[in-house]
Amino acid sequence: MNIENASFLEYDKKNIRSLQQMALEFVFNNVNLSKIVFCGGIADYLNLREYYDITINDIDFLFENELDLKPMTNKLATRRYSSQFYKTKNGEALVNIFNAGEGSINIDSFPSDFSNLTYTQSSLLGKMVWHVSFEFSKKNHNNEIHLNTSKVRGSNYQWKRLYKHSKKASLYNNVTFLEEKNLIHTIKKNIL
Repeated sequence: MNIENASFLEYDKKNIRSLQQMALEFVFNNVNLSKIVFCGGIADYLNLREYYDITINDIDFLFENELDLKPMTNKLATRRYSSQFYKTKNGEALVNIFNAGEGSINIDSFPSDFSNLTYTQSSLLGKMVWHVSFEFSKKNHNNEIHLNTSKVRGSNYQWKRLYKHSKKASLYNNVTFLEEKNLIHTIKKNIL
């Protein structure tokens, strides 16, 4: 899964929408990147971009110390919510809304213990960032499928949530399968 750090700069500029690029630049300029680990869609994008076109919608990352987020949270309103979908140290998620022009994007951050993660480093828009690993993300998506069925969720069932995890799990599982069968070359690589 290791890709040369700079090989995807042009790919990132072309394939990450402008609002998301602006929000990422804001994070890059206001948070010490050595203190956060990207998760969610950003991690999926980084883990799978070599093989698949992945869309980034919002920005999700993990942190250990809320004080490390002060340069960002001092500039954006911060709301605290109960974390419905991710296990966090205190059960909370912090949500910031990044506004640009007529658009906005959520920057969601989750207090976490990094010792429980497997993470790696990749280049994102030319910056080196930490993100949860391919194996960690694959396991997470595969584990979420059975937790999000209508039978388990009952009245809280959301088909979009089940679909998202099923789709992402299949992408990770396909790459793993093709690597195991020595057929990974059959996927068209996203290299410029």
